[in-house]
Amino acid sequence: MSIKAVVFDLDGVYFESGTDNFAASLRRVYGLTQRQIEDIYLNSEEMKRLKRGEITSRYFWEFAIQKWNVEATQSELIAMMLSGYDVREETRRYVENLRESGIKTAICTNNFSDRIEGLKEKFNLDQHFDSIVVSCEIGAAKPCAQIFNHLADELNLSPNEIVMSDDKESNVVALQELGFEAFLYEDWEGFVDNINKFIGPNLA
Repeated sequence: MSIKAVVFDLDGVYFESGTDNFAASLRRVYGLTQRQIEDIYLNSEEMKRLKRGEITSRYFWEFAIQKWNVEATQSELIAMMLSGYDVREETRRYVENLRESGIKTAICTNNFSDRIEGLKEKFNLDQHFDSIVVSCEIGAAKPCAQIFNHLADELNLSPNEIVMSDDKESNVVALQELGFEAFLYEDWEGFVDNINKFIGPNLA
């Protein structure tokens, strides 16, 4: 069956360095170590719960500010986080070319409301993607089957009509087990080459 939709992970695929830039700012402005940042912002149970929509943003940021022991407000940290995101023109153009060719585009992301809503506004994501599936909005995070099944429902397509790239091996394996076409994201050039194998060349 032919591919009818291309799905992007947000952090690490569509945006390549947003989290790294936020971490760099936290180190520079507040003197935090990379370990301190990762323990709270990447690996804490509170962040996992935030991405599943189980706690409020206010609860998480108060927790982070306390653990980091920094003089900062929630709004200041959110602004710093969002300022680190940018999308390359060739990435934006590729997404538009996909849509112009009749291929649906979507995002499937483990994310939380402050970040996804800020990025939607900053980059007009709703205008560039047919569907945006966010873990905090459906109460399930990748690699849980629930979020991928929701993605297929949102696109109104069968899994084997959808190809997705993700920068985490566990997510790729879960997608493939559910019947999606999927591959590990390593770099943009490799991503385009792999997508073109499914849908044809000359879209970059």
